[in-house]
Amino acid sequence: MMNQKRRIGCICSLTFLLIACSDGNEDLVRYIKEVKHRKTRDIEPIPSFTPLPSFMFPDNGNRRNPFKPTTQPKQEVDLNAPDQNRPKEPLESYPLDALKFVGTLNQGNDIWALIKLPNSDITHIRIGNYMGQNYGRIVSIKNNAIQLLETTKTSGKWEKHLTTIELYTGK
Repeated sequence: MMNQKRRIGCICSLTFLLIACSDGNEDLVRYIKEVKHRKTRDIEPIPSFTPLPSFMFPDNGNRRNPFKPTTQPKQEVDLNAPDQNRPKEPLESYPLDALKFVGTLNQGNDIWALIKLPNSDITHIRIGNYMGQNYGRIVSIKNNAIQLLETTKTSGKWEKHLTTIELYTGK
C-alpha cells in the first residue's frame, strides 16, 4: 500500500512538471516579433570638433628640457683606468708569455731592452713604452729583468700590479 502511494505521488509530480513546461513560450515569441518590427532610431553623427591653435613656446636657451633629468648622474672616475685614447704600441698586440726578454743595450744614460717576438724578430723598447695585452707600461729595465706596471679590470674596477719579465737564457 505504501508503495502504491509513492507511485501515485511520483506520477502526479511528473504530470505537474510536464504541464508546467508545455506551451509557455507564446507570449515570449509574440514579444520578440513585436520588438523586431519596431522602427529603429537613427544613430546621431559624431560631433565635429574644431582643432585648437597650436601653442609654441618662445625660444629661450635658458629653459631646461622638462623631459630630461635635472641633474646628470656623475660617473665615477677610476684613477687606475688605462688611457683608452692612447694609440696602441706594436708590442701590445702580443701576450706577455709570447715575448722574450733577450738582452739590453746601453748608450750613456739610455737603456733599451731587446725583445724577441714570436716570429723571431727582435725589437727594442725603453722605459715608458707599453707591451703585453694588459696595458703593461715599462717602469724599470735592468740587465736581468724588466718590470711592467700592468692594469687589469677585476670585479669591475681597474687595478695596477707589477709584473717582472726575467732575462731569457734559452732554457
